[in-house]
Amino acid sequence: MRVILALATLSLIGCSPIWEELPYEVYYINGIKTLGYSIGEGAYIGRIHEPVNITTNKKYISVYACPYQTCSFYYIDKIKDHEFAEHDEFVFGPYTNEQFATLVKKLGLPRVSSE
Repeated sequence: MRVILALATLSLIGCSPIWEELPYEVYYINGIKTLGYSIGEGAYIGRIHEPVNITTNKKYISVYACPYQTCSFYYIDKIKDHEFAEHDEFVFGPYTNEQFATLVKKLGLPRVSSE
């Protein structure tokens, strides 16, 4: 019974995004939570693994994430991002809390919590 319930829960998680602001969505593949760029029909281009908190404004997405069990701050430049862009053209980080606070002021990034 537990196995059936667990599989049903995983199926529900896999069918719908946890967070989305199109074309961006948080999804699970092989147990890894990822913020990605949706290219349609359930296909994604990964941007940041293991996001914890996400905040957006018109130009940027601020992310507190813990990929590889190391938590840091990141941001995505939505203006430069597109499905054919190179990752390092628009995803920036990792940053410490102090470094990110400076970038929030300098660039106008949305604030994001580490909690």
